Amino acid sequence: MPFSTMPQPLSPSEAKRVLIVILNWNSPEETLSAVNSVLEMDYPNYSLLIIDNGSTDHSAEALEQIEDCRIQLIRLPQNMGFTGGCNIGFDIALKENVDYVWLLNSDSVTEATTLSSLVRTAEEDSRIGLVSPLIASLQRPSIFIYAGGYFDAQTPACRSTRDPQVAVRWASEHRESILLLGTALLIKVKLIQRIGMLDAKLFAYWEDTDYSMRSNKAGFLNVVDMTATIYHSEKFPTDSPQDIRPHFWYYVARNEIRFWKKHAGYFSRLRPLWWTYKLQLKHLRLVQGAETTQQAIFAGIWDGWRNRTGPYSTERRMPRWVMRVLEILSGIKRG
Repeated sequence: MPFSTMPQPLSPSEAKRVLIVILNWNSPEETLSAVNSVLEMDYPNYSLLIIDNGSTDHSAEALEQIEDCRIQLIRLPQNMGFTGGCNIGFDIALKENVDYVWLLNSDSVTEATTLSSLVRTAEEDSRIGLVSPLIASLQRPSIFIYAGGYFDAQTPACRSTRDPQVAVRWASEHRESILLLGTALLIKVKLIQRIGMLDAKLFAYWEDTDYSMRSNKAGFLNVVDMTATIYHSEKFPTDSPQDIRPHFWYYVARNEIRFWKKHAGYFSRLRPLWWTYKLQLKHLRLVQGAETTQQAIFAGIWDGWRNRTGPYSTERRMPRWVMRVLEILSGIKRG
């Protein structure tokens, strides 16, 4: 379901060397689907690195059954988060002198021509550092989840859209401040050499927005390839926020706060931080009745304010008196 005409595959002479990185964490079936879609691509010059991120299930054993000379499996003894796992891929890419790293989420599948199109787009301009395809829903393939975004410095705010037509306009109007998701992000190795790794302190979520900002600040361009599509599992396929695991809410709350404290000035950060707190209060109401999830949101707000890092744990808590104030502000009623 491309937005425009289907791109033609690259010839071997045109195909830059790409290291594809897929992180697995207790989801071998999803990862195998992603891997199978990669193996069916038309791109002629890639290797695939699967990183098992400290899984506690049978993931590693299942993934070891894949037999393909292009695939390498690394088993990590503990979960290093999205940032830590991807940074291992970055480090290997730098050592092996590849041209690009393609981060592909384990709960995504690619079309056969997507990587060819992304590389072709990246090669059009030496200033391009990051390229993303359009991201459609795996459950509802006719619906786009993400078509692009940009950083609005005047507000300040991060804007995003699902509408490719809007994204095309933004690409023209905000060329120097486009924000991309890490779901299927093609990264030029020259960019990694310039700005470094993903921010390991974020662990998971908002690291792609942070990397997009750092790319822009270094003078690179971030681009959405409107001829390429991947399909990603939606976070809200059943419209039941209570079904989403608590760690997601924790990282989103914590890292949005950390993002604004990192990238906005002391006074300019006050407005987005206030909006962030209001959004988290809304989230607290959404998950009313799911106590563990609410505790995760409270902990995320608290740890974001205190600049705490590392993985989520149910032992991380906001002080009770602060939590009580937020309960009152959010309208949460305790039974």
